[in-house]
Amino acid sequence: MRSVRRATVLLLAVAVIVTLVSAGCGSSTTTSTGSVTMPAPNGIPGTVNDVKQQANDAVRQANLKIIGSAIAAYEAENGKLPTDISQLTQILGSIPVDPAGGTYYIDASGNAAVR
Repeated sequence: MRSVRRATVLLLAVAVIVTLVSAGCGSSTTTSTGSVTMPAPNGIPGTVNDVKQQANDAVRQANLKIIGSAIAAYEAENGKLPTDISQLTQILGSIPVDPAGGTYYIDASGNAAVR
């Protein structure tokens, strides 16, 4: 039963990541005044750093959704919310890593957050 929940959470995670990435990534590059620019999701050219930031933000949001799903699965399995993010390893296997070096945690209301 636990493996079914883990597979469900992982499939949800993959779906979220694919949706976020496909909605926000351009594929072409251009040059502008000597710096490399890439089209941003809204069609306005941005620098490579802007695109990296957008990618990091998309991964962070996907990770938070994955952790949120794991919190719900933990609560369904144990009848209570987890008090520490490390408790989610029984569902996720490992806690996702924030692409910008932040730390994920569970706030006082039981929601996933990053600092």
